[in-house]
Amino acid sequence: MPPRGVLFAVLAVFLLAGCASAPPAVPVPAGSRIVVRLYDAQSRVELALANESYPEMADLYSRKRQDAALKLAPDRLVGELLYSLDEAGLDVWGRSGAPEAVKGGEGYLWVDTDGLQRVFPEPGARAPADERQAWSLVKLVMTEYYKHVGGLQVIDNPEGHDLFRDAR
Repeated sequence: MPPRGVLFAVLAVFLLAGCASAPPAVPVPAGSRIVVRLYDAQSRVELALANESYPEMADLYSRKRQDAALKLAPDRLVGELLYSLDEAGLDVWGRSGAPEAVKGGEGYLWVDTDGLQRVFPEPGARAPADERQAWSLVKLVMTEYYKHVGGLQVIDNPEGHDLFRDAR
């Protein structure tokens, strides 16, 4: 097995090569309800994207929330994300179900498409190498799409203002 740094470098090159040409446009019908969530158990970080025409999300950026993990993305981008996730391994390693089916403490990637749910639980150390590599690639794909979607939020976090105080 190559060193971990080499593995991630290879995955990054693969990801960048795949991003050189945009994934095919996957139609997402207006009004669809699509949410993609990535939970990284190591860092305890959750990222989530929903399609912007998701009816119940229309006023998402107008509501106070505890955090800004959920962002709205253009329907077309969500379609491309779903395609890219399947290409990265979700179609092979994902299974039907919700994240609650995942054992506590594990990370997961979860996709809910109009109530049809698939989850790709973080594989353990004894899982096949190709499954662990697919997990790493799925995380990279989700992170890449997520970071390019803006989301101005009203956050209900009273301690947040401490970041801007002079720390003399």
